[in-house]
Amino acid sequence: MHYDQQAQRQAWIDGLAQLREQGAISADDETVLIRHMDERLDVVQQELKALVPEYERRAASDGREAADAWLGAQAREMGEREGADARRMVESLSAVRESSSVA
Repeated sequence: MHYDQQAQRQAWIDGLAQLREQGAISADDETVLIRHMDERLDVVQQELKALVPEYERRAASDGREAADAWLGAQAREMGEREGADARRMVESLSAVRESSSVA
């Protein structure tokens, strides 16, 4: 899994480099995006690891179906938080600010 994550990260970085070379984003935007992705991946991995003991406890006490429902709710909340955070970060990029001021 670690290899896949590294390969995905490198593909992301390569894609950002292409966007920068095409003039779609600035070098600063590229750096912000890479840093944001790295930080968010670390946070999400820590949050997921923290869910495991509670999931196992719920599965043992309430059954797997109830534990799965709880986990699904946790995943939705995490996704909504991550989406809102990503939206704020993208709106802060110079390429986005410049394009909205032109429109």
